[in-house]
Amino acid sequence: MPRFFSLFVLSLFLTSANLFSADIRISGEGKTDGKQTISLAGIRSDRSPLSQEFLDVLKNDLVRSGWFIPVSAENASVVLTGSVDSSSLNVSASVETRWLANMRRFTWSKASSTSQVRDAAHALCDQIVQRVVGKPSMASSKILFVGKRNGAETEIYVCDADGARMQQLTNDRKLCMSPNWIPGKNAFLYTSWLTGSAAVYRVDLDTKEREVISSQPGVNHGAVESSKGYTALILSRSGGVDLYVQYGKKLNRVTHSRDVNESSPAWSPDGDNLVYVSDEGRIPRLYKMNVSDKQGRRLTYSSVVRECFAPEWGPFDQITFCGRAGGRYGIYIIDAKADPRVSTPKLVSPPDGADYEDPSWAPDGRHIVCTRTVNYRRSLVILDILGDPPITLHNLPGEWYLPNWGR
Repeated sequence: MPRFFSLFVLSLFLTSANLFSADIRISGEGKTDGKQTISLAGIRSDRSPLSQEFLDVLKNDLVRSGWFIPVSAENASVVLTGSVDSSSLNVSASVETRWLANMRRFTWSKASSTSQVRDAAHALCDQIVQRVVGKPSMASSKILFVGKRNGAETEIYVCDADGARMQQLTNDRKLCMSPNWIPGKNAFLYTSWLTGSAAVYRVDLDTKEREVISSQPGVNHGAVESSKGYTALILSRSGGVDLYVQYGKKLNRVTHSRDVNESSPAWSPDGDNLVYVSDEGRIPRLYKMNVSDKQGRRLTYSSVVRECFAPEWGPFDQITFCGRAGGRYGIYIIDAKADPRVSTPKLVSPPDGADYEDPSWAPDGRHIVCTRTVNYRRSLVILDILGDPPITLHNLPGEWYLPNWGR
């Protein structure tokens, strides 16, 4: 069921940037509807391993974007030409992209160190998606998640959007929960029982510093920062389990219902509204609140999806959440602006007998990363709300869950 509720040295950016990457494979084949053909055959390569890695990552990114089908023909809708060459120090790529029967084009060039080959390929994919399709891309983004390996305690990990370059970011050796990226920063919030009781920490991945954000008595959980710098979190300092908003050292309680528990806050992209879970009536449902008036408004009334958990507000005013229907947990989306009494949640996870939980939007507003559980084993899966099959991150020994996709 989805989760409601002297320091050890923080181990950031482990020695090998490619640690565990050999254990990760991508599976899932796409549909052809609404896609453009794209040819990479015109890109000349010196056939070195690094140049080949650049082309493999680029091709994989283009497929995973959901907008392209790679073909070898020069008469593809989108044609890439240019060169990729490597040396002992760097990889140089110069690629021209042409589309609309050669009426539109742009040139992209970059020299990258040998350790940044994947970053360069991700960046080129982002440019192609944004310029050719006119849509936001996800290739250069990162995914945070909780991991448990070889019976050890949980830690916080990060990986590329395609699952590669997984790194362990904490070495708490204690229970860790709810990692959430801070908008616009290379930093995140999470809850850890590092000192024996729950506390919320802020970790800056650039400075490698960690600070305590909240260590109130009782529950300190679900902290998420808005684009305006406000932090929503769940505390039990007043006796109940309530939603609070913190700015600097100022802490405001925004829910006050007796015998009702709140959980899982998430901000709207503009930072003015929150979506969260409340179990008023003893059934967990979604509520929306404008922080200026502190009035919770119910968002879900479905008679089919009665229990709702772990919402997240996407970049295009869609909210994804985990819902329980027919004895299974699935991933749903709703329109944040629609009339909740007449709108019906849309199921976007496959009805394959597995449980899907902990959804988080990709920056492209098309894909969702979530936890998939089968036979008590949890793994990370990427869903496409437009209908492409799920993409699973394979061959990761251990437990992987509670992902959060950076924007």
